[in-house]
Amino acid sequence: MTDPDSQTPMHECQADLVVALDLDDFSPDAYTSASYLEAALEAGVTVVDLATAHDVSKRSIYRVLDRHDIDYETPPKNGPARRLWNAHPDSVPGDD
Repeated sequence: MTDPDSQTPMHECQADLVVALDLDDFSPDAYTSASYLEAALEAGVTVVDLATAHDVSKRSIYRVLDRHDIDYETPPKNGPARRLWNAHPDSVPGDD
């Protein structure tokens, strides 16, 4: 049986968005709004977190970003660059 006090990743992402964007409440279809997406990206929210919070695919978020001509960082499609993009920052040696 699950703990009723535990939150699912989707609900955690929704709560984080409400706090990060200083919203009164969470709207499931807010990701279709250009101003919402711009504010979320400026606040450092990732496309993955947006997709998780709104229960849509990353592709859906990217399509809406494209529809509104919002600039965003695009991950590499495949190969070593993709693995590096998805790697945890602490797993890559370099300057701190």
